[in-house]
Amino acid sequence: MSYDLLTRAWIPVREGETRSKIGLRELFLHAHELTDIEASPPPAASGLWRVLTVIAARVTGLDNTSLPIEEWGELQGEVLDAGRFDPAAVEKYFAKFAGRFDLFDEDRPWLQDPRLREQCKTSSGVNKLVLYRPAGNNQVWFNHVTARNPLPVPADEAVFHLLIQLYYGPSGQCTPRTVNGVSERNTKAGPLRRTLSFHPLGRTVFESLVAGIPPARELDTGGVDLAPWEADELPDPLGVPPKPSGIAGVLTGRFQHAVLLEGSPDGESVTDAWITWAWRNRDLPARDPYLVYHQTKDGEYLPLSAEAHRALWRDFDSLILEDVGDDRRRRPVVLAAVEDLRGTLLPVLRVRAFGIDQDGQTRDKEWVTGVTPALLALAREPEVARAVSEMRQAAERVESALRDALSKAWIEISPSPKRDARLKDLRDISKWSWPTDASFRYWARAERIFWRRVRQRAFGGAAEDFLRLALEVYDEVTDAARALPKTARVIELKRALIFRARKRSGSKSRGRGDG
Repeated sequence: MSYDLLTRAWIPVREGETRSKIGLRELFLHAHELTDIEASPPPAASGLWRVLTVIAARVTGLDNTSLPIEEWGELQGEVLDAGRFDPAAVEKYFAKFAGRFDLFDEDRPWLQDPRLREQCKTSSGVNKLVLYRPAGNNQVWFNHVTARNPLPVPADEAVFHLLIQLYYGPSGQCTPRTVNGVSERNTKAGPLRRTLSFHPLGRTVFESLVAGIPPARELDTGGVDLAPWEADELPDPLGVPPKPSGIAGVLTGRFQHAVLLEGSPDGESVTDAWITWAWRNRDLPARDPYLVYHQTKDGEYLPLSAEAHRALWRDFDSLILEDVGDDRRRRPVVLAAVEDLRGTLLPVLRVRAFGIDQDGQTRDKEWVTGVTPALLALAREPEVARAVSEMRQAAERVESALRDALSKAWIEISPSPKRDARLKDLRDISKWSWPTDASFRYWARAERIFWRRVRQRAFGGAAEDFLRLALEVYDEVTDAARALPKTARVIELKRALIFRARKRSGSKSRGRGDG
């Protein structure tokens, strides 16, 4: 039984309008001809791009942590100028680890731990592998599979579910695992759980991969720079985890889950799976180069969470500026590095986002994905970048005022003896239909205003555009309730609260000018 990821057709790719599936070797040999990778679900793509980035860094020498940033940037430019990955370097790398890319290898299955078959009394089941299938008490998305009907998963699809479990797997209870007499049944969350990843997107897979390699020196912590398939020995689950360092260590060395897949006799599908804890000593800190980090009230920097309702453009200024907003957002390391590609690739680079809106344990709400226009070059124009950020913040202030006005109008026209108490607690206003409906309408149309003004570099008066939009949305949402004079009067009075956004925006702008 074998499923060699180097040669089997499992990665969905696009070349122009032609779609096909190829293996790892062919992908790297023809990356310059391929338009994109179309992996699904989106969070699986996030994991796959990290794996591919490690390989790309290895075959180009861009994994060298001893290179100063300037020399590293020069090497990256030389790789791009070559126009493709060196076939000899690709073949040499895959030959070195030829036996490590088999999904069902008996001794070293790719990204898995073969010891789980003996260390776990029971398997987790193939349904547990697939995020949206029913397994235990988890909430699931619509599908025709039941807990009593665990259909096998095709091997080419199972690879992506393996990646999701490793990068986005939940914390909490898991299948019990016993190692040297120590039996535990809980684990921490995967390194990307709840986060939103931002990846450079070029015109070809080759450009996307090379632009997506972060400067190795900035990831050097003096620890271990090895991908799981590169390590000679399997890790000791009871030992101290190696400190993640370098591109391979940071991108593929922080998994909290141990997984093992059971293949069918013909190797074409997965029929069972073990998913459990990987470490008991679980301190694996590292700053992921594809995440936006924001500062908490305690001064700690944490990754920006994925939110299904939040459009990608609302975080665009966090991709081109280093210190954004009240929470002092830091842009992804990899996007700060691509500024040096100006004049070559930078003007055509877009950014693609992948993630899952989920909690820390079992709730998985929705995939999150999106693509920005090719505007990363704005990072080279600080004044323009700051204007973009101020415009985004103005849109946020106006929407907040819109929701506040609608919440108070809704509560006041709703008869309730607890009205005063409800007015004091407007932090969770998602329960009120008017604010929710208004936000949906507002953000969809505000995005068009935002991108139009960014492309035209017309930033003056943007707040007034958002204000006019908010007033239109307010009228649309409350229109049906204006039939009665009493409710119409309340609605009109609360409408004036939206204009508070103008005062806050004006005072904030004056403060910056005076400073």
